[in-house]
Amino acid sequence: MSDRVMINQFMHALVSRVGGVENAARFVDARLGIALDGSGFSMRKGTFSKRLAGHLDWPLVEIMALEDAVGDPVVRRWLARSLPETTEAIDLMLCVSETAREVGEAVGAVADLASGRGNRARARKEVHEARGAIDRLAAAVDGEEA
Repeated sequence: MSDRVMINQFMHALVSRVGGVENAARFVDARLGIALDGSGFSMRKGTFSKRLAGHLDWPLVEIMALEDAVGDPVVRRWLARSLPETTEAIDLMLCVSETAREVGEAVGAVADLASGRGNRARARKEVHEARGAIDRLAAAVDGEEA
């Protein structure tokens, strides 16, 4: 799914959560300090409809206004996932999770072997997998691909 389509899907949900196009336009107008027309309606209602239809892109300031109105920065959070430092943090946490799981399995298998309930082949396999996970973690910390 393209970024534009994804953002538009998020915005559909945000507009719905604030009560529709008219309320969304009012929230944005208030955030930007734009006065309503004489009848109390936002002049931007049609623009919002065009954005929701995919005919216009969403300005960041309007995205932020609606996210703040509902207290959920869904678009900003989604965009942040593509930042290099966020991507690296996610990759490191995945490596940590995998390493913890593999080391736990290795410790369990060796404990079973020591207590007479396990077998050497399984313990060897689990220790080997844990070593591989630790090697991948070390490579991730060093900034390399494993």
